[in-house]
Amino acid sequence: MTDWYRRKTWTKTDEEEFFAKLGRARKDGRAQYLKIQAIELIYTKEKKLVNVAEELLNKVLREYPENRIEKSPCYNFLGQIYELRNDAEMAICFYKKSLDYEKEFPNVITSSYLDFSKIVIQEGKTESYNEVEKILIEKIENESISFPVQNYIMYSILAIISEFKGNSEQARSFAEIAEKNSKAEKNSLWNPRKQKIGIVENRINWLDKLVGRK
Repeated sequence: MTDWYRRKTWTKTDEEEFFAKLGRARKDGRAQYLKIQAIELIYTKEKKLVNVAEELLNKVLREYPENRIEKSPCYNFLGQIYELRNDAEMAICFYKKSLDYEKEFPNVITSSYLDFSKIVIQEGKTESYNEVEKILIEKIENESISFPVQNYIMYSILAIISEFKGNSEQARSFAEIAEKNSKAEKNSLWNPRKQKIGIVENRINWLDKLVGRK
């Protein structure tokens, strides 16, 4: 049976039942339930349901401003909503809000560093290349990245930026690292049962094209 906060539909009955159960839930868990329900609706990619998801995420930000755990994820998913609407400017705005808040509250880190970087590259916003480069280099230097898919994307982006800046040698080096990670069959986690998590299952065609891969 599907959890009451993981609905894939949003009829009048769904809405009434959801908010009735939300009202009976513990107060410290309500923001999380709203966010999870929003995520489920976003993943349907149906316009009306995505609009509902936006309302739920804004409800979290508006009615639970003291909830620091959900703020950055909500900004991130609002960014994803605007990407679905092909509104790059608003998507970038929300990804940056997510990243800015993560500087204040680093306990919760989202995929905004990748989402922001990808959309900047895809949209050709060269004025933001330095910012993206700084974000990714810091991510690589300060964290132990376990998942090949993250490295594949990050190093591909760094290769594109390096080539744009005229550093072809560095671009080739980054591209080689990205390619190696794209072909990795396992991650660096110790648990053998989880070593398939985060491998590259589907390459990103537009990203490969910009890197210059055939």
